[in-house]
Amino acid sequence: MNVSDIIKRHVAETPEKTAIIFEERRISYGELDALINKAAEGISGLGLKRGDVLSLFLPSIPELIIAYLGTVRAGVTLNLVNAMLQETEVAYILNDCSTKAVLTDTKRLPIVEAVRSEVKSLTDIILLEEGDKYPGFKAMLREGGGEFNAPATKGSDLCHLMYTSGTTGWPKGVMATHLNIYHNSTHFGRIHFRPEDTIMVATPIFHCWGLINGTLGMLSVGGTVITVERFYPEKALEDIERLKPTVFQGVPPMYNLMLKQPDLDKRDISSVVFCLSAATKMPENLIRQVEQKLKWRYAEAWGLTEVSCVGTTAPYTETRIGSCGRGMDDAEIKVVDDEGNTLPPGKQGELCVKGTCVTNGYLNKPEATREAFDPEGWFHSGDIAYMDEDGYAYIVDRKKDMINVGGEKVFPSEVEDMMLEHPKIKDLVIVGIPDDLKGEAPKAFIQLKEGESATEEEVKEYCKKKMAPYKVPVSVEFLDEIPRSASGKALRRLLRDKEWDKK
Repeated sequence: MNVSDIIKRHVAETPEKTAIIFEERRISYGELDALINKAAEGISGLGLKRGDVLSLFLPSIPELIIAYLGTVRAGVTLNLVNAMLQETEVAYILNDCSTKAVLTDTKRLPIVEAVRSEVKSLTDIILLEEGDKYPGFKAMLREGGGEFNAPATKGSDLCHLMYTSGTTGWPKGVMATHLNIYHNSTHFGRIHFRPEDTIMVATPIFHCWGLINGTLGMLSVGGTVITVERFYPEKALEDIERLKPTVFQGVPPMYNLMLKQPDLDKRDISSVVFCLSAATKMPENLIRQVEQKLKWRYAEAWGLTEVSCVGTTAPYTETRIGSCGRGMDDAEIKVVDDEGNTLPPGKQGELCVKGTCVTNGYLNKPEATREAFDPEGWFHSGDIAYMDEDGYAYIVDRKKDMINVGGEKVFPSEVEDMMLEHPKIKDLVIVGIPDDLKGEAPKAFIQLKEGESATEEEVKEYCKKKMAPYKVPVSVEFLDEIPRSASGKALRRLLRDKEWDKK
């Protein structure tokens, strides 16, 4: 079994059909398969082999899809790096997975070059564009033979790593097998898509929601994928009018922005039959607006990187507003109390999931793996939910301190660790505050060292150089002292509740 095989039947049966649309480009299924073979050939030609890790550090463009499928077809493990990360974050991830090669573009090359000396395992840099200094990925796709004798892979083989932030310390690399990803993408596709569908994947494809469920899910049924490098609401509406997708995949802030476009009532966006959302809970009033103003049906999914990434969903014809659906395929779900007892319908507790979607845990993190993945195969999500009598789950809140910035996970401890390197900061705490567009955003409460002074803008500029944009605090407040308990634990909830009470 190999994840790249999800397109094989369509390559044989409908090779001329368009698989991917990107701006003015059209890539057919036959062309896509040939490009995947060329990528696999080029990657193998660099000496990368089974068990090696290649890190992909690219924006949402077709070459990301080709490189992902080419890498896994070659039997090499793929590490997908969020394209918005900065030096400190990238260095940690590349080191943690002992990456041997990085494929990146000219925009992100300076980051890779800056951290190269810190990553002892890194032997090769592959540049997307043409260049004399590094092998060029586009040259591989142009010059390769288009045929590749792929090594055999099993469903249990490691397919990819995706790093997700944790409540303590640094990000953790989630280990997903070929079976995890093949199963999650194909079953999601069977539930939601038809061969005649075209999906606009407005979410980043360097995240699992856009790549596994949107892109690979649609490719698995033989449909067409519109890849969007970066979401802009006005352009998205223009592209819908021009390209006539039947499905739109996004996250709540995207729908909020589209609904606010002044000329919305003049747009012909009727080709879209339904839209999909995940990553963060969609407010019910926003769902109603989508159905009334955009005139699209609505379907939701829930999951995490740890579950490949969808654990629950339901087709738009069976969606219950406010619910994220039922367990997908063989996924079992339950809600438990603090002692691990299963709760009856209507009672709130931690949502847990078990099934083929559950991954192998965290790379190099056995304790964290044991904490989240129990011996019976249940993944403990940290999300507070309840279930109804029919098995539909309803997300209520989060058990952990994670801040959900429009679907991007921000864990306070990670941001705090990076900010504490600032020479003027003595102590700080990060909390999530209300944000009209993204639901939540990080705010920093800072205690400066004695005799030091700083401005909010100075702190923000420091953060922008250290971390992804969505992690940068939108607000900074300076305190004489950070409130802590007798044991030294920051009273995060106290500060957070004051901010939410202001709303």
